[in-house]
Amino acid sequence: MESSSSIDPEELKTVQLLGKGVLELYEPPLTTINTHLKELTEKQEAVLNMLTTERRKLEDVQNDATLDALLADIATNKEKLASISNTMMSLHKRVQSLQTRAANIEKSAKNRVASPSPSRTSTS
Repeated sequence: MESSSSIDPEELKTVQLLGKGVLELYEPPLTTINTHLKELTEKQEAVLNMLTTERRKLEDVQNDATLDALLADIATNKEKLASISNTMMSLHKRVQSLQTRAANIEKSAKNRVASPSPSRTSTS
């Protein structure tokens, strides 16, 4: 083993120049990569936080008993609405039928009043 005092100054200068060259060659890409990794890590953390927040919201919604009750009521109310709608359609048809019948009866009554029957004219 040689001591540090036995290193040739020319070799020391060569080693320093080689080290400087290697640093100049690799330092800019490593700096760029380091910057990109920091940005990527920050974005990854932001996405992770968003996913965590959305997962909590989803769990809250799934665990909400009130929402479950409301969803169950939707089906019941839909059936009731269909029944009411059918009943109203049936009533509408009956009203139309009764209106037509009333118009026919009114017309028939007016015709009777307008043309007296022979039995009425002889007794009067």
